[in-house]
Amino acid sequence: MISNNFYPYIIIFFLAGFLFVAGCSKSDDQREFENQSLSAPNGYTETPTEGEITNNDPDDWRISPMYRGLINIGTGVSSFEPPYPNPMSFNQDLKINIYLSNIDNLDKIIVYSFENVSDAGKAQIASRNDISSPSLVNFRLNGQEISGKTGGSQANGLYRIRILDGDFNVITYGDIKIGTE
Repeated sequence: MISNNFYPYIIIFFLAGFLFVAGCSKSDDQREFENQSLSAPNGYTETPTEGEITNNDPDDWRISPMYRGLINIGTGVSSFEPPYPNPMSFNQDLKINIYLSNIDNLDKIIVYSFENVSDAGKAQIASRNDISSPSLVNFRLNGQEISGKTGGSQANGLYRIRILDGDFNVITYGDIKIGTE
């Protein structure tokens, strides 16, 4: 039988353990969002110019549960402007604008891309370490960076862009088509 003197310590120990485990784990919604970001590229939002959407893929460029309401894809708080141009040629630059409205603990943004799921998580293609809040962060990525290939036609295909924070939590993702075929 446990002495009454130990009950407060046992309760504190279990409570601290529960809070530690709960604080370290991601929400189920965030985990599900991150798993979705690792699926094969499928469809894309057509954006020939900044702010123009000619065909929308509802799966592209959603904000993760962790950052919803704090980050926007576009140049302002409420203007959704997906990366453009999409589709793009190998020699074009894809422009990605990310507006941070109030992120005090975000110190880094990392961009990855893959064509095949087996290549997800390989080397990053871009990053920003100079994050200040609130701010507008811009990325310009060319076809070679996105595809990882050296030639135009061999790079043709659909690629998943994943944007993560410095702790490798997914912020957003979307698909980019290189080539017009």
